[in-house]
Amino acid sequence: METSPETLSHEADQVHYDCIVISDLHLGSEVCQAKLLEEFLIWAVQHSRELVINGDIFDDLNFKRLTKRHFACLKVIRRNSDRSDFRLVWVRGNHDGPADIVSHIVGVEIKDEYVHNNGHIRLLILHGDQFDGITTGWPLLTDLACAVYYVIQRVMPHRASRFIRRVTKRWQRNSEYIERGAVEYARGRGFHHVTCGHTHLPLTAFHDGVRYLNSGTWTEAPPCPFVTVLGDEVRLETWPLKGETPVVEEQAEPAASSPIHPPLPALG
Repeated sequence: METSPETLSHEADQVHYDCIVISDLHLGSEVCQAKLLEEFLIWAVQHSRELVINGDIFDDLNFKRLTKRHFACLKVIRRNSDRSDFRLVWVRGNHDGPADIVSHIVGVEIKDEYVHNNGHIRLLILHGDQFDGITTGWPLLTDLACAVYYVIQRVMPHRASRFIRRVTKRWQRNSEYIERGAVEYARGRGFHHVTCGHTHLPLTAFHDGVRYLNSGTWTEAPPCPFVTVLGDEVRLETWPLKGETPVVEEQAEPAASSPIHPPLPALG
């Protein structure tokens, strides 16, 4: 008998994950799915023992760009940062700014990398920008490109700005470089599972004993990706859960016909 989407959604909603990993929220960006993100965060802190935000929660530290919806997301994070039955971890991203400033805002310690160990698997979590030869080798060029992109965000339709980001990411071949670098780094440290963000391209791959997952971004039309750990299983999933109706930001473009594979945003 085929299981209905409503049943799948109900079953998934009852799961209590060992860990949930999200990345590249880019609060402050014109294309951040903040309304959807707030909804997800409320669900995630109730259905996981650990939530890891794997870099780039902010688009930059110009807090004038944050809307009420963006602050609502930060409020969810802040009020769950010191629970005794829940752990919230923030891994540094290249857009997040100085650790002391961000740590003060959200009330959590920022780490360069983090290891989730539930007794079944050890998952290495790092943002991935350290394997990006563009952002690390050409920081001024990256800053200039980001400044130009912010202007494009304000004056051009979202579809045009997203197209520019996709072309840029493909030209840089960031996804392949970061995947290769992360896998080699994880293998060298004895890990069989590693997850990154940064490229905004959600995917899973397997390389000679190392499982690689990229948790994508929350700046594209839904469904939005996240990584889950439950027992000995690590999965790439999407929000809204199956059977739920996506809540799209008012200015966001409609969901593409194949939304699970978007090559995605923000320079750096």
